[in-house]
Amino acid sequence: MDATSNAGRIGVWGASGSGKSSYVKKLIKARKRLVIFDPLEEYGPELRIRSVVHSARDSLDQVRQAMVDDWQGFRVAYVPPSDKEPAALSALCKLLMAAQQPFKDGKSKAGLTLVVEEMNLSFPVSGGAQKCPGFANVCSRGRHYGIEVIGVSQRIAEVATRFRNNCTETVVLRQKGPRDLDAAAAEIGGDRAAVARLKNLDYLHERHGTVTPGKITFPKKAANSSRKPAVRRRKA
Repeated sequence: MDATSNAGRIGVWGASGSGKSSYVKKLIKARKRLVIFDPLEEYGPELRIRSVVHSARDSLDQVRQAMVDDWQGFRVAYVPPSDKEPAALSALCKLLMAAQQPFKDGKSKAGLTLVVEEMNLSFPVSGGAQKCPGFANVCSRGRHYGIEVIGVSQRIAEVATRFRNNCTETVVLRQKGPRDLDAAAAEIGGDRAAVARLKNLDYLHERHGTVTPGKITFPKKAANSSRKPAVRRRKA
């Protein structure tokens, strides 16, 4: 991303165990200037990046400091307080918009990636913009600030359409029930049967109206080594 480009909006939707988090972790492997909204506290330990667990009023100050400490390459996960995800994400987004003001002003070319895990908790389909105005602002204006957003949820039907209907890319994995099947199919062009056929680790990737099937694979490692996911796309 640079000052003349439009930062993307990527939605990654799949049921528990479908492989969505593995897909996202592969996607952000090389991302610098990365902030993860991490309600389940899974990214910091696994990616071995700095993790700030909300415990006091100065928690966002700790996020800010983590960014300042490595301004060109920060990678930080923020764990919000339980049951207060909308307010926590809203406050985080206001911090990120302020940090990216130089991009908006044409004084910097450095973009930023925001991953929002469990998006249905923080930006729900019912009143998401009112409950989380900071993120609503990122949805509307964030690209002008160089903020790329990757939204992730088990329940696409429970995520506000303000985000999912404006995604530049959509990745659909196995869905749980009929509401999510319908919502996921609608986002990639209406092929409900194709979505219903997905198995764990299978996905459909939509960009600019083109849908490409793929499968998440894991490279073979020695028995005691950790596995890192790889993404392989199949020809349609």
